[in-house]
Amino acid sequence: MDTIYFLIADTVQERMIEQTLWSYQESFNTHHVAIRIEIIDFPRLLYQARAMIRKGARVIITNSGSYQILSNAIDDIPILCLYSSTNDVLYTLRDIHCQKIHLFLNKHFIFNISACPPDVRQRLIVHPPYGIEPTYHKLLKMVQKLPVTPDTAIVGCTLLPQIARNSPMPIYPIRPSESTILSVYQYALELIAFNKKDRRQLSLLASILSHVTDGIILYSTGGVISHINRQARAFLSLPPNTRNIRDIFPDWQEGSQPSFKEKIIQRPPYTLVANSDVFLMDKEKQYILTLRDVTELQRMEKNIRYKLSRTGLTASHHFSDIKTTDPALQTLIRRAATMASYNAPILIQGKSGTGKELFAQSIHNASPRRNGPFVAINCAALPPDILESELFGYVGGTFTGARKEGKAGLFEIAHNGTIFLDEINSMPQDIQSKLLRVLETKQVMRLGSDYVIPLDIRIISASNADIIQSVRKGTFRRDLFFRINTLRLTLPPLNDRPSDIPYLFSYFLNTISGTSVPVPQTLKKILTHHHWWGNIRELYSVALRYHIYGDTGDSSYQYLFDTTEEEQTPQLLDTGSLSLNMKNLETTIEQILIQELSDKGYTQTDIARLLNVSRQTVFNKMKK
Repeated sequence: MDTIYFLIADTVQERMIEQTLWSYQESFNTHHVAIRIEIIDFPRLLYQARAMIRKGARVIITNSGSYQILSNAIDDIPILCLYSSTNDVLYTLRDIHCQKIHLFLNKHFIFNISACPPDVRQRLIVHPPYGIEPTYHKLLKMVQKLPVTPDTAIVGCTLLPQIARNSPMPIYPIRPSESTILSVYQYALELIAFNKKDRRQLSLLASILSHVTDGIILYSTGGVISHINRQARAFLSLPPNTRNIRDIFPDWQEGSQPSFKEKIIQRPPYTLVANSDVFLMDKEKQYILTLRDVTELQRMEKNIRYKLSRTGLTASHHFSDIKTTDPALQTLIRRAATMASYNAPILIQGKSGTGKELFAQSIHNASPRRNGPFVAINCAALPPDILESELFGYVGGTFTGARKEGKAGLFEIAHNGTIFLDEINSMPQDIQSKLLRVLETKQVMRLGSDYVIPLDIRIISASNADIIQSVRKGTFRRDLFFRINTLRLTLPPLNDRPSDIPYLFSYFLNTISGTSVPVPQTLKKILTHHHWWGNIRELYSVALRYHIYGDTGDSSYQYLFDTTEEEQTPQLLDTGSLSLNMKNLETTIEQILIQELSDKGYTQTDIARLLNVSRQTVFNKMKK
């Protein structure tokens, strides 16, 4: 079986390559190709590579430093390079907070220092480019000559930590991006499949396939175009007969240096970044122009950050976590599971503590978006201006205190996943208008920006009050209501699920205790009669109190419960005026009657029917 070997710097890069190839394994036809990964032992680099060839390696993929050595020493098989770029340097520098940063780059690395933020440039010391062929001693001496100072870091190629392992200052390697790994791996597969083709054709194919996610234009001296890939034609709307680079860029001038460096090109609906480079093919100078979509760059950055960090963007609950014996709630769970299969917006209504976010997370994890992010925000928890910047994001310098590099909003972060807007009924009306725009266009624009970012998200909203009343009062937009209310779930309060009260109390108590704890029948009866104005949260608190205090001998168990003002015993006689409060008297008589009927075995439903009131009214009076 043909084998591709990755000869890379360390175990961190090894894990990154394994995760990347595993994530995209379905995109590649690799049934006939085996993958092997080895860590570089730098003094034995050539021996390692020749041993791989003896084991059947058809292609070796390695880092830029070792590539310079191996490509000059080995002609048996192709040696491919995991190149890094200016963006990779910026990604590494972003997390370094030292006052001084030494940057070492090899002579083949093209670095645009103007792309660095001003605060980073002030701390950056860029050393002269180096070469490590045929040995690495020059680089090692450069590092050893550095004065050892506090709060100083060194940044360089992935092999630098191994070459200068005895340096007392921390060393941060520049790692190639996920797209580079995939591009080079794709090219390696193509090399194996087409290894009988002419070397010139393979070199041309390498230049294209190593940049498959970008627009690519290859041209030679005089601007004569030899290849334009499909993505470049789409970006620039080029006709089939485009033959010269001047047909695309009339002001192009040929020179010894690349003609395009981080050049912004506006070709609606695309905003492109153009970069060019020079390479030799059969001793002839050739040029490669790459075109990258800014929006796609932001999407890739977000996805990479999400895959590497995965902090707070996951839904941990499933429908199996919703514990209930109530038939109505079980029906509601089945209905929610059906909704999960569709991308339509969902509105979840219910009082505080009824499990709205539990349902939202369960819907996400049962949906096709389960592998994407789950982003939750409480619309009532933040001031309007902060809520707006959190939802939509902003560009650098939009307002005082904003990050210089800007910030992605929660809508962007939720791309390909679900965003949960809790207490949406508390959202200010000006933000409601912008939310409606996002729902209608499936695009978002950061605060202070002049371009839109396409989105693929599902919105689940929640309200702890009757949102229709808010619509009638004019505090919630009618058109937005119909947008978010495509599918609706109304969660019942705990009082409407009497069978769940002792069941969930026992479940919480056993979970807290770590063992099975019997619950007295008297306590079960009191729990059932109690008015649970805090719903599940209150029930959990009562279970925790019972675990802490235990059975104190108080048969009323009043020490377990919170009593609201409206639950205080009504006064029948006003001692100031000596007048009888007939309303309180009537209420007290009803309570006595309800208690007597309950003691005689009547159910709450029977009592409600006899008194011609709702079962909720019976609950309210029994708890008093």
